[in-house]
Amino acid sequence: MRQSLSLRGRPFEEWAACGLVAVIALCVCLQVFSRYVLNIGLVWTEDVATFAMTWAVYFGAAMAVHEKFHVRMMAAVMVLPYRLAWAVTFVADLIWAAFLVFMMIYGWEYLELLWRQQTIIASMKIDAKWFQTIIVIGNGLMLYRLLEAYLRWWRGGRKGFPTVEDEDAADV
Repeated sequence: MRQSLSLRGRPFEEWAACGLVAVIALCVCLQVFSRYVLNIGLVWTEDVATFAMTWAVYFGAAMAVHEKFHVRMMAAVMVLPYRLAWAVTFVADLIWAAFLVFMMIYGWEYLELLWRQQTIIASMKIDAKWFQTIIVIGNGLMLYRLLEAYLRWWRGGRKGFPTVEDEDAADV
C-alpha cells in the first residue's frame, strides 16, 4: 500500500521533527560559540530553538500516531476479552479524536485572535501568529494519522487493533 505524506518511505513528520531538532542543536551551538568565543549574545537563537522545539514535539506526536508508538495504557485492556478490549480501545480513540478536533477548533479561534492583533517577537521581528499555527497543524496531522490508521486497519482485513502495535494486539 502506498504511504501517504511520506518522503523516501519515511513519514513526513519524521523528516520535519529531525530537521527541527537539528535547528535546535544548531541554535544552541551557535549561542554557546557566540557567547564564549566571540563574547556576544545572539538574542534570536533562544526564540528559534523554543519554536523549533514546539514544532518538533507536534510533528513527533503525529509520527508516533503513524508508527503506533503513542503512549497507551494497554495493561488493563489486555486482561479483557478481545471484543471488550477492542471496544475500549475504539472508545478511547474516539475520545482522542474528539479532543484533537476540540484542539483544532479552539486553536483556530486562537489564531483568528492573533490575526486581528499583531504580536511581534522582538528578537526576530516576526509576527508570533506564524509560529502558533502548529497548534492547528499538529493536531490536524495527529487526527489525519489516527484516521489513516483506521483506514489501513479496515483495508488490511481488520485484524488486531487499528492504533496499537501488532505485537501488543497479538498478546490480547
